[in-house]
Amino acid sequence: MPDLDSFGPDDPVLVSPRYLAGPRLEQRPLAAAMVWSSLTKAGWATYTPDNQREPFLCASPCQLVRAARMPNSTDGGWKTVVYDDAMGTPWWTAEWTQQTPAELLTDFHRALAEAHATGALHSPTSPAAAVYLPLLNAGWSHMVDERGNQTFTSPDRLATVTGHRRPSHGGDAWSLSVFPDTTGRCRWSARFSKQVPCALVAAFTTSLADTTPVYRSAGQLPKGLGSYLVTEPAPPCAPGRSEAAAPAPVRPPAGPGPSTARRL
Repeated sequence: MPDLDSFGPDDPVLVSPRYLAGPRLEQRPLAAAMVWSSLTKAGWATYTPDNQREPFLCASPCQLVRAARMPNSTDGGWKTVVYDDAMGTPWWTAEWTQQTPAELLTDFHRALAEAHATGALHSPTSPAAAVYLPLLNAGWSHMVDERGNQTFTSPDRLATVTGHRRPSHGGDAWSLSVFPDTTGRCRWSARFSKQVPCALVAAFTTSLADTTPVYRSAGQLPKGLGSYLVTEPAPPCAPGRSEAAAPAPVRPPAGPGPSTARRL
């Protein structure tokens, strides 16, 4: 396979593992358009603040499920929240930091759209094994600590998924961290609270463990990770290339009102 240094910054490449490939899209409005594509196709509304080009909120028709892009937060990440009552506390939350690859987020939100359509957002629809079997099948190792928490580690030992045995109601049932450098600094992470249906977490871990290379421009790849990445020139019809080259989406309607556009 060609070394990453042999590519120019605009050269299209296919790269694996996908969890080290970076967020993918340097054009911010395209990120939300890709990640929430299944939601908007299902009739969910997006809202854009007047001072920004990027949609920062996508809400279900019932307004009880909201996905947010948070460019002004500490890590500029993503968050999805499900409510029982629009004025109450969240029933469950899922959160990702900024460097989470867009393909993984897209697959989670595709499962979210399906679960919302079938009324499966408030009850488990799959056993917990559905979450970790994709990891085991991809060769991830498995350990159980003295408290019964399970940890699954990627073959390169740079990514870990932890299943917490006894989370509180608002605690995390599953969490993920990617540590690609020797300083111990986390590159990106994800958290899924106790009530997130296992089918949705499984959609994320299935995408996480997928060994299919993902599309990037060489200049989009995280600096310093060349020794961990497998790269090859992307053919003209590489999956996802049309999305990366697509024009910025048209500004969505203003939504139900200024206050709604700024609520999570």
